[in-house]
Amino acid sequence: MPQASELRLAVLAGDGVGPEITAATIDILESAAARAGLTPRLEALPIGWKAYKKSKSTLPEETLAALRGHTGWILGPTFAGEYPKDDPIKGHPSGYLRRNFGLFANVRPVKAWPQLEPLIPDLDVTVIRENTEGFYPDRNLAWGYGEFLPTPDVALSLRVITGSACDRFARFVLEYATALGHASVVVLHKRTALPQTEGIFIGAFDRLKKEFPKLEVELVRIDTFSSALPREHHRFRLVATTNLFGDIASDQASGLAGGVAVAPSLNAGIKQAMAQAVHGTAADIAGKNLANPTALALSTAMLLRWFDQKTRNKRYRMTAGLIEHGIKGAMTAGVSTHDLGGRASTSAFTKAVIKSIEEAPASALR
Repeated sequence: MPQASELRLAVLAGDGVGPEITAATIDILESAAARAGLTPRLEALPIGWKAYKKSKSTLPEETLAALRGHTGWILGPTFAGEYPKDDPIKGHPSGYLRRNFGLFANVRPVKAWPQLEPLIPDLDVTVIRENTEGFYPDRNLAWGYGEFLPTPDVALSLRVITGSACDRFARFVLEYATALGHASVVVLHKRTALPQTEGIFIGAFDRLKKEFPKLEVELVRIDTFSSALPREHHRFRLVATTNLFGDIASDQASGLAGGVAVAPSLNAGIKQAMAQAVHGTAADIAGKNLANPTALALSTAMLLRWFDQKTRNKRYRMTAGLIEHGIKGAMTAGVSTHDLGGRASTSAFTKAVIKSIEEAPASALR
């Protein structure tokens, strides 16, 4: 872990709008860190297309070696399937990082933003998805890619679920719920259609829940959740599920809350964590100073809160709070980017966030 007055992070800018929103996030982070008494020590590392053009890999060994020495890093959006076939990563760099660095829990809090006219004004749900297995073919086999095309009109996709991964995920979820004072956890599943793999997943929660007697663990089918969320959203405060179901469920919730442009996420393991926005590369607006850095900035705040939980260093918590305060302040002042119906450019929105941070009252530093 970094020293008490130091914030040491790696930064991977990504593709599409990634470099723009990452640069904006760093500006916001540095402003908040300065007020909180932290000195940022940031190491930029190559990833994605720029890395491939130079080294023929979207995640060159120099990047992987450097990341092994970092506790946390910020990842801008990367492409999902547009890289050359000879890329040794074979798919999505994000998936490779999640699996190979043991970032097995993807935490996605979704809260309604009044400024965005959400469909559910008081929506507040956190979706935690298992991050290293499931139907995602780039992370469900030890070697190779878990989809196959034996003939041009026949495709096979594997879903791998292991007891060890489910056990560590279930423990993370139950400990997370306890630490944040939740009374219950809703476990989403589709055991009726996938009895073997879902049985292993649910079984992990069944085995461990006796260690958390104050927590209620409720099993809910994923289709039931999808239909009930708009009407019974108060029932779903903390939701845990497998990889693909969690990806879809969190996007559904984000749509009801105001959109994925403001949806943060944290990929957490035992010793390392990665901040990553929920949205994609938005290549159509790349380089136009139009992208919204909110989600990545809020993801970075989540990473800082994870640092605080590991070290009990209030400077990390203060920096996270200032980032959140700055974004809310800018939006409350009527400054938002084009994707949210505003007129601000990326740089103008970033300046408004920083202004809000610099003018934040002392109460925001707690």
